[in-house]
Amino acid sequence: MRIDDPIGAVPVHMVAGIWGTLSLGIFATGAYGAPTPMGADISAPVKGLLYGGGTAQLIAQAIGSFSVTAATLVVAFALMYAVKATGTLRISREGELEGLDIHEHGMFAYPEFATHPSEPLHSPAPAAAMAPASAPARARV
Repeated sequence: MRIDDPIGAVPVHMVAGIWGTLSLGIFATGAYGAPTPMGADISAPVKGLLYGGGTAQLIAQAIGSFSVTAATLVVAFALMYAVKATGTLRISREGELEGLDIHEHGMFAYPEFATHPSEPLHSPAPAAAMAPASAPARARV
């Protein structure tokens, strides 16, 4: 699907958030009421599907999850299209070959994972990272 999610935001925030929202419509016990500006309205407790509440709460939760997901996708795609239109979405080829940490910040992100014991922790990128993309990477021992 060509989704770039290096930090795991989709499973952590989207999937878990939707599950948490839908689970209220399934597992709500009726111990709490709907929130109001003056506190919980306990005259109409919220019950989920498994506690005799029927499907109304589950459907309301599904509509809410769908609405938030759709609005987020629309805004995210609009923002990414705007960034792409400015030409700042992608890094230069030189920056990609050098490595983003060195190119953008001037140092390794994880100095404890130095590629060779003789290299200083904050040295420029190793020669293997600077090699042209078509050249095979050299194994270091």
